[in-house]
Amino acid sequence: MLLTKDKVLQGYSTEKYFPNMKVNKKPVEDIYEAVTVPLEVLLYFDNLESPLVLVVFHAEWCGDAISTTPTILKLADSTPNLTPYIFNRDEEVDLTNTFLPDHRANTVPVFIVLDTEFKEVARFIETAKGLIPLLDDMNETIRHQTSEDPENRSLIRGKRTSHRVMQAKEWGSIILREFQDVVVTGLNLPDNQRPAQGGTEWPV
Repeated sequence: MLLTKDKVLQGYSTEKYFPNMKVNKKPVEDIYEAVTVPLEVLLYFDNLESPLVLVVFHAEWCGDAISTTPTILKLADSTPNLTPYIFNRDEEVDLTNTFLPDHRANTVPVFIVLDTEFKEVARFIETAKGLIPLLDDMNETIRHQTSEDPENRSLIRGKRTSHRVMQAKEWGSIILREFQDVVVTGLNLPDNQRPAQGGTEWPV
């Protein structure tokens, strides 16, 4: 299965995608509103020689997607040089997995950056590496807070989501700077060495 230009153009804009979300709509919208795009990141994209296309495979149930998707979409909607096309990953599992190694199949969210010829420049998987220590701290804190009821998954998920919203501005800066880095790398690579890859990594 290929991500063709025709397929890309079937994706939704932020304005059309968000209202139709069924899960985690409010925290995603809250994070989108809270994120401030760092000036140096915005200036980089505003001054690109050619515009780029951003394909987003979002999963509404995914914790990392709650933070990462609205953050990167805030950037895309803030510059004319990064046009987003959003897909519900659960409706595009096979296509999304073509951008993942076998040992990471079904990882979400996935962000694909394409040039004006719809050729892949970069991909960003899951979330920023720099968030991993902060995510570990969040999970450890919540584990202690819920120690009397460790099996209450709904409570734990709710606390994680609330924490993500509270940290949206700080975490957003980390995500956007790492996203910029992978795009910079991809644009500087020869065509035959693309895409650059960023985001989290898992051992093989």
